[in-house]
Amino acid sequence: MIRKENNTLGQIKIEKVQSFNNLNIFPLIGKKIDQNIKLFENSLNDKSLGISEIDSDGAVPYLAVENFNPIPVLIIDGQTITGHNLKQNRIVTVSVLIPILSKIKLSVLCSERGRWSRTDRRFASRDSAMFAKGRFAKMERMQQNMRENISENYHEAADQEQTWEQINNKFQSFDTYSSSESMQDIYESKEKKMKEYLDNLKMPENTLGAVFAIGASVMGFELFSNTNTFHSLYPKLLKSYALDAIENKVRDNSEPLITDAKKMIEMADSSVAKQCKNQGLGQLFTINNDDLCATVLMLDGVIVHFTCFSKNMQGEL
Repeated sequence: MIRKENNTLGQIKIEKVQSFNNLNIFPLIGKKIDQNIKLFENSLNDKSLGISEIDSDGAVPYLAVENFNPIPVLIIDGQTITGHNLKQNRIVTVSVLIPILSKIKLSVLCSERGRWSRTDRRFASRDSAMFAKGRFAKMERMQQNMRENISENYHEAADQEQTWEQINNKFQSFDTYSSSESMQDIYESKEKKMKEYLDNLKMPENTLGAVFAIGASVMGFELFSNTNTFHSLYPKLLKSYALDAIENKVRDNSEPLITDAKKMIEMADSSVAKQCKNQGLGQLFTINNDDLCATVLMLDGVIVHFTCFSKNMQGEL
């Protein structure tokens, strides 16, 4: 992996599994490293971050993001971006640190195929991210496109048609209708069930991340260097896996072994990582081998966001 003196991954401990229905989560505990970073949601709430179409006509794969903060702002992989001034809902292609007092053109994917106009319709909460299966498929395709030199920059390597296909499959699976084919409407239709998962799968205060499993199959993990960052982002990450767990037709209530979770962490730590060009601050690394697919955003040698999926996810697509 990426060898740094304060690499969070090599220091974490895995706690006892927490389970609800067929979703199982192992809390990841480690040393908290303070980072002077602000989160997307907080910046929107206090209006210190501006988001708009890149111009009056707009462009599906980009949004203009302006950071008015004197510190960087973190937007994570798969984050949903909605707003009355946007012509359609989007999701972020890869985790990004927006530089201080700056404006960038953010790479995004459309998650609302049937709309290209501003509207007064009520928007669902931004407190969600693309479901885990969709994020894995997106990430794997992006890394494939990089290997095949289809794209020079990782953040621009996403496949819009694939993302629409993943969202459409979710609509069909849940037999849910949306006039604009908005992924947010799927989450809204399962709002009551999402709350049940949130209420029953609370993480300890000193948690830095979590390993997620559906039934006995470990699917992926999310890791940060700061407990406050994890707890702020945990609800959207939990819901991204919960939506897949709800969809799972064969209910497997068996629990994964802690050795399975440990094995995934160890494989990630021993994997070769490749550095890629990224949009914002820090360094972006990718991992893609027979077992794992991952991205790691680091700043000053510290993990900002490590998102990793098992190739077992291929069987879920």
